[in-house]
Amino acid sequence: MEYEGLSRDDLDNVRALNRVWLTLEGSAELRQSVRRLERLAATPFLLFSFCEHDDRKWSRLLGERRQRDLLEQATTIPAELNALQVAGLGFLWELVRRNPYVARIISGASVRWCERVAAVTLVQVLDCARFIMIEPRFKEEASLQRRLLARGSALERETREFAQIGALQSMLTNGQEAQRLPAAACQMPQKARQVADDV
Repeated sequence: MEYEGLSRDDLDNVRALNRVWLTLEGSAELRQSVRRLERLAATPFLLFSFCEHDDRKWSRLLGERRQRDLLEQATTIPAELNALQVAGLGFLWELVRRNPYVARIISGASVRWCERVAAVTLVQVLDCARFIMIEPRFKEEASLQRRLLARGSALERETREFAQIGALQSMLTNGQEAQRLPAAACQMPQKARQVADDV
């Protein structure tokens, strides 16, 4: 099976979304250096997450449309953050329908999440933006986040790319999908070991 890789348009959109995210949520030091911010924004994946691995949250959000509870807490979202959520969710919705492989690379999303989002309308996905969905990509892994911020915006190209690709690899291999691999490997039949013993 052949997979279509990231296109220049996809990367340009990722960069634009990352730029807005860093402008809103980046450190003051990073925001003061336009060049550093631009170099970090060029990271080939989204620096923020839409809780793609929270199946319960997305099941609730995209489940049957129910009448809004009168007692439901109204969330006040700053206009700039809401605009980023709408743009990011719209971009991912379009991408999972056109090229789910690339959507998974740039967001670390599971196949199940991509299928769930692709199965609903754009209006349903954008309706989720009334809640605060967006969060830092590596909030649980503070050392990785610090390393990406420091080295992923470095002037030296090799250092910058090494940090960005390392973070991408970590994102893709440390997700919930990846956590199931060891258990799946344990359930494999022992034929491979027997063949190795015979050789």
